Amino acid sequence: MANLPGFLTEMGIEVEPIGMIGDGAEVTKAPLILTRGKEREVKIEDLVLVENLNGNWVLGVCRRGFGRSPGLRRDRYSPGRAYARMGMQPSEARESFDFTISIIGELTPNGIRQNKLIIAPRSRAYAFRKGSPLALLGGSLDIGYYKDHPSWVVPVRPEFIPYHMGVFCVTGWGKSSFVRCKIIPLLRHAGYGVLVFDWKGDDYVPYAEALGAEVLKLEQIACLPPDMGAVYIIKKANSFGFSAGSAILNNIEVALLEALEKITGQEEKGEEPQPRPFPTSGLTAEQIKTLLERAVLAKMEELIDKKYLELAERRFLARFRRLDARIFKLLTPAGKLKPEDVIEKARKGIVIIDLSGWEPEEKLTAFLSIASYVWQKMNVEKESINVAFVIDEAPQYCPYQPKGIQEQTTRMIEGLCALGRSYKLPIVIISQGLKGDIGINPAVRRNINTWFIGKVHPLDREEAQNMLPGVDIDFLQSLEVGHFYFYGNMCPSPVPLLIRFSIENCFKGQG
Repeated sequence: MANLPGFLTEMGIEVEPIGMIGDGAEVTKAPLILTRGKEREVKIEDLVLVENLNGNWVLGVCRRGFGRSPGLRRDRYSPGRAYARMGMQPSEARESFDFTISIIGELTPNGIRQNKLIIAPRSRAYAFRKGSPLALLGGSLDIGYYKDHPSWVVPVRPEFIPYHMGVFCVTGWGKSSFVRCKIIPLLRHAGYGVLVFDWKGDDYVPYAEALGAEVLKLEQIACLPPDMGAVYIIKKANSFGFSAGSAILNNIEVALLEALEKITGQEEKGEEPQPRPFPTSGLTAEQIKTLLERAVLAKMEELIDKKYLELAERRFLARFRRLDARIFKLLTPAGKLKPEDVIEKARKGIVIIDLSGWEPEEKLTAFLSIASYVWQKMNVEKESINVAFVIDEAPQYCPYQPKGIQEQTTRMIEGLCALGRSYKLPIVIISQGLKGDIGINPAVRRNINTWFIGKVHPLDREEAQNMLPGVDIDFLQSLEVGHFYFYGNMCPSPVPLLIRFSIENCFKGQG
């Protein structure tokens, strides 16, 4: 047994020897040669304690394992190969089993700090048999437990929560479950409200009761003020067949804007909007569409030259009447929640916006209306938000190559991330892919400072290897469901830690 420092024995930590540090050790990594028989006990990603002969105690994690037998090398003849070819047992005298240890840091009575000493060859290595070494990492909030040890909770650095998080793994490997079970409770315990944008309506909405969340349908929110509504209708109608910037299209936009202001009761007189009765209150979507059509046609007669009026009316009616009537319900504020109402609700707990049943453009428009309000509060009014945005299916909002309205949502998310660090707006990005066509936009990705990476898509192998130094990429690709590498600012370790969570217990004790 090792003669452990007093602060480790006081923590109830017990260890047993498993091997020795070999040749080529460095400050940040070292080769571990296992004692005979320990290759059946010590596994990849196990935490180990090193009694550095250079004068300190170091915590590390086993990465990349090797089995070596010089007598069985493939590139030259040896008696061992001859024995193997004849079906006989070669000598195992020169066999060894090694791991590469990634150094987490030096253990001190005040916690773990950066190791600055070279790990000396012949230093002894130990496995933990009792007690949790992660207790030295400190922290009152956790994000799951370490690998095969349910009692070894993995702490987080809560001061870096506003620096944004990314959760990445292939479909079906536990992204949304991890967010529901660990990240959302973590955000709540850290004092943040949570606003979830549920793209499909089946990742979070069915769990609203267990989460203690309120669900809002997209149509319950006043998503489109008149200015955004006019632009939105023009895009949905493919500019009514006119080229961008043409005088006729500009006049149609003005007609739409004024008509929307009138029928929604949001006309502006001077600097402040003047309240009016809502003419659309209680009307069906088809009735609102008809009302808007008449108002626009009447205004077009005032704005458009008579020699172009017939053409403009014909194109307007042809495209306008093909629009889905449901979208006009998004234009009317009567009895609906404004973006500021949604944020106020989220500040008090968890709000899930159910985006199911709508086309991508309507979903993204709803996101933009809320995000624009939040951006304004931060950028102009310098107000702390204290709400986290959870954006599932992130490539729908900020793809690698955004087009159309996705360009606006991508730039908006980039802007929210830039300001969110200072105004308590954490962004949680959830995606199947990391990079390229299956991933998210590089500008958004650069704003993420904490990563949770599970089994990745084969197209993301190279990117995952770049982002997880020292991790065996083949081991990463074979991870079981619910396992994630935790890495970045929120992680108290300078090297990735393999964490997991229990779905069965994820809602117990949740605040």
